[in-house]
Amino acid sequence: MKKIILILIIAILAFPMPAVYGADQISVLVNGKQVVSDVPAVNVSGNIMLPFRAIFNSLGVGDDSINWNQSSKSIEVRQGKTYLFLIIGNSGALVNEKMITLNASPFIENGRTYVPVRFVSEALGADVQWDGTTRTVTITKK
Repeated sequence: MKKIILILIIAILAFPMPAVYGADQISVLVNGKQVVSDVPAVNVSGNIMLPFRAIFNSLGVGDDSINWNQSSKSIEVRQGKTYLFLIIGNSGALVNEKMITLNASPFIENGRTYVPVRFVSEALGADVQWDGTTRTVTITKK
């Protein structure tokens, strides 16, 4: 029994396990710069979600172009020739005059309103890539 324990200890020391601290953390980069948010990005059924101001501001949308309507729980964004309209809990979104079905609906958790990163990024003309190994979303805004 002592030999088995000794062999296990040697194996653990000889082949260290990779660090798992922060393994669930998701990074979101826009043009190589980390998106700053007071809460982390979350994965909802394969869809990365971030608070709407964090992602919109990182994509160059100023607060004056974002309208949060508390009573209807909706978000309107006007950026150049692009208009976006999302409703919390609704899988439909409007991009200009076209209705789009979202893979993940916007939601509110702990007072933060989350939106799907890929959808809003692509709607604003950016390219989006996911690296599952590093758990990184890379957004390239033209």
